[in-house]
Amino acid sequence: MSDRTAAAIGYVCGHLADIREHLEALGDTGPLDRLLAAVRSGEEAAGPLDRLHEALVAGGDVLGVYGNAGRGLRPLAVGPDPGEFVFLCPRRRCVRYRWPSPDSGAAPCCEIDGTPMTRERLR
Repeated sequence: MSDRTAAAIGYVCGHLADIREHLEALGDTGPLDRLLAAVRSGEEAAGPLDRLHEALVAGGDVLGVYGNAGRGLRPLAVGPDPGEFVFLCPRRRCVRYRWPSPDSGAAPCCEIDGTPMTRERLR
């Protein structure tokens, strides 16, 4: 999987509700539904991402998934303790990550399929 695809899936994961709402307003959530099905089943996501991007651009989002994917993504910065943990995409399909929440012992879940994110120690 390319870095571009992983970044775009990460964008979709982080903005799932907004993307769905936008497509519902346009009257067709099919491109999003097909992408989610591909990601959940482990199929190639590049084609469905292209179609979702095209639908968003045609619907007025000039950046679509690819233009938005690079905005707001920060490199994973190591915190003060190199023994810290971070939660990563459970299927390694996207670039999203989450820091552990001090008030929750449970792992956060993937927005796309509900699978608990994978806990990894930073080095």
